[in-house]
Order: sequence, then structure tokens, then C-alpha cells
Amino acid sequence: MLASAQNEQDALRLSQSFHGGSARSLSMGGAMGAFGADFGAISVNPASSAMFQQSQFGLTTGFTTTTTNALFLDQQLKDSRYSMGIDHFGFVMPIKQKESSSDGIKGLTFSFGYNKLIDYGQRIVMQGNNNHNSLVDEFVYSANLYDSWDPFTDELAWETWLIDYDSIAGVYYSDFDNSGYGQQQRRTISTKGYLGEFIFNLGANLSDRLYVGGSLGVQKYEYEETWVHSEYDPDDIIDFFDGFSFRNDLSTEGTGYNAQFGFIARPMKWIRVGGSVQSPTFFRLNDVFTSSMETDLADGEGTHEYEAAGEFDYQITTPFKAVGSIVVQAGKMGSFSLDYEYIDYSSARLRGDDYDFYDENQAVSNRYKATSNIRAGGEFVMGPLYLRAGYALYGSPYSSGEANEKSFYSSISGGLGFRTSRYMLDFAVVNTTWEQEYYLYGNTMADLSASSLRFVGSLSFRF
Repeated sequence: MLASAQNEQDALRLSQSFHGGSARSLSMGGAMGAFGADFGAISVNPASSAMFQQSQFGLTTGFTTTTTNALFLDQQLKDSRYSMGIDHFGFVMPIKQKESSSDGIKGLTFSFGYNKLIDYGQRIVMQGNNNHNSLVDEFVYSANLYDSWDPFTDELAWETWLIDYDSIAGVYYSDFDNSGYGQQQRRTISTKGYLGEFIFNLGANLSDRLYVGGSLGVQKYEYEETWVHSEYDPDDIIDFFDGFSFRNDLSTEGTGYNAQFGFIARPMKWIRVGGSVQSPTFFRLNDVFTSSMETDLADGEGTHEYEAAGEFDYQITTPFKAVGSIVVQAGKMGSFSLDYEYIDYSSARLRGDDYDFYDENQAVSNRYKATSNIRAGGEFVMGPLYLRAGYALYGSPYSSGEANEKSFYSSISGGLGFRTSRYMLDFAVVNTTWEQEYYLYGNTMADLSASSLRFVGSLSFRF
């Protein structure tokens, strides 16, 4: 039962990451796989480091606001969450450079840095009047179906008198069974945390025509989620029931490791093509979770409270990724870049030392699919001033027939930069939108639409 907090949604959360890096790379939609000479590009294609000519240090910080609209039982509510912090830092050092025009290794480059891949900050509020069902129905159903209690769901309802037992009929029931429905429901969901990656990279310049590189990625994951489901009866419709509150808290920390390899080729002066592959990321995770119930049954005894807590160690392996890229240069006027990324979300897996995760991994295979992500960006040069724009479309990871099979993410970005021989100052604005159907329980769901507005600035020095 302790593994009840780990499921296919955890595998998806760790597998579905978005491009992070410098303000330059973000303003171009993350389409940096064949661009080179930018630390944001290294996280897409490790061969990008081989195109640096000078040592460089860069730092990026940002501010993000995420707003979510929830339509639930014909009532719409909006809420927001804000976050800020370090999005990226990186150090690049060419450690060997051959000035000769002869073939062979003309340069080696070492780089180290950090990119924030995703920010989990979000707050959702949904509320409405339900005349059809209750979360309590799920507790009753579970209690009657299984021989043992789930300590984080129906046992809480039993210990707080939210469900009762009919010894004559031999079934569990609730006050809703006799009085019907019409209660107010509210659910609030608050999440925070991040997925970030430290990158150790080595790139090689082969005759100024082919660039190759490899990286070791160390990912750090922190995630906190609190959701509270409450139902109350302000009009006294349900006998012996004033309300209840069901709260769940989850805190997850973990570390993952992966390897990445890539190349960039220059078949002609005005075009570059690239490709990279990233191994699965192997995470070791620790969950700490608590569930609590508080009920008021209008029985003159005040509120009834009960709590259950657990902790669990497990592993998640995320899918393999592959990226193909192309950059077309228009002389000194600028360039256009395009990335295509392939990822099969159905191949993610959960593992445990004392739990086999068979059902959860079957759910991963059945609910998720392989999908494609497209990123495009352009940069226009006007002397020391650079104007940029980008677009990214991240395909839905859900299989055909799933409720969220058309739930994709799209980003529109723009920015500008100022460059001299010694320093670079870049700014970016990224607007990301997505929609999702969120199921509270059973077939009771809310329509969610969200947007994230991200403001990012980078400062880099050459030396």
C-alpha cells in the first residue's frame, strides 16, 4: 500500500521536460541543436561546445508567472503562482586550439553548467455545486470492493465516521446514500519545485567541418504537491452531514543520471546539420506523503480527525530521446534553425526494491505513446544588436482514446541581445500555453487551461 503515491503520472512528470538555458536559446524557441557556441545549445546537442572560440562564463535569471483557469460544474475560477531564481549558468573553456589548416582535431572544449528544465510552480482552484455524486462514493465503493483498507483513502473515511457499515445488509454506506446530493465541492492544488540538470561536457572540432561532443548529465528533482478536497452542505440538504476535508501532501526528492552524444556537420558554408541522442535518465527517488481527513457530521461531537503517513524509495527510468537539427545562415544578416525531437513516453518505467510496479508500468505502456516535439527559431543581426523569435510545439504524450490525447504545449518566444567582443547581454520573453482535463475522481472532471509567462535575462563574458 505504501506504493500508492507512485504511479504513471510520476513517470510522465520526470519524462516530460522542456528546453532550458540562456536567454538567447529561450528566445529562439530552444531550436539550438545545430546552432552551436551557446550554452543553451549544449543541452540540446553536446557537440555545440566544440564551436566556441573563446572561454566564456554566463549567468541567467528569470521570473515566471503561471495562471490557470479551471471550469468545474459550470463555474470558472482563476488562480496564479509566481516563481523566480537562477535558470542557467555555464562555463566554457577551449583547452586546445590548433591554428594550422591541416585536417584532424583543431580544438577541444570543456564546459560545465546548469540548466533549469522545468518549473513546477502552479496553483489551481475549482469549485461548484454537485447534484450527482461525491468523493465519498469512491470511499464506499473501495470499502465494499476490497477485503482490506487503503490507509490513505477509505480507512480515513471509516475512522472519521464519513462512511458507516450496515451489519444487516453487510455493506458500507454513507449519508449521501439516503439524502442524495447538492453539496458544494472545492479542490485546491498547489505545486512547486523544479527539474534541473548539471552538465559536464567535452567537444571536439574536426577540421572545422565536423563537431562532435558528449555530456554527462546529473539531474536534480524536487517536487511538492498539496491538494485539498472539501465538500460542505451550507443549505442542510444532506442529513447528518455538514462537511469534510481531505488533504494530501507529497514531497519528492531525487537525483538522476544520463549520457548524451551528438554531432554537427557543415556540408556547406551556409548550412549546418546536427543530431544528438540522450540515454534514459536513471532516477533514484524518495517520497514522503501524508493524507488526513477531517469531518463534521452534525452529530454534536465536533470534528473527527485522522491521519496516515508514509515514505517510500523507488526508481524511475525516463525514455530515450533523439534530436535532429538544421540551421540555415543568411550571411551576416542572421539565421534560421529547426529542431525535431522524438521521445517515446510509453517506455518509461518505475522500479522498486520491494514492490514490482506491474500495474503502474502497464498503465505507462497503455496510457502514453511516442510523440514528436518541434522547435523553430530565427535570429536577425543588426550590428551589435540581435533580434530573435521562436516557436515550440510539444506533442501530447497521451495515447489515442485517452482524455488528454490532444493535450499539447505550445510556446511563442521573442527577445533581443547586445554583443561586443567581451560581453553579451540577452533578454527573452516566453509564453507557454496548454490545456488539460483533470479528473478529481471517477468521471468527475474539470477543464483546465493554463499559461506561463517567463521573463529571462542573461549576462555572459568572454575572456
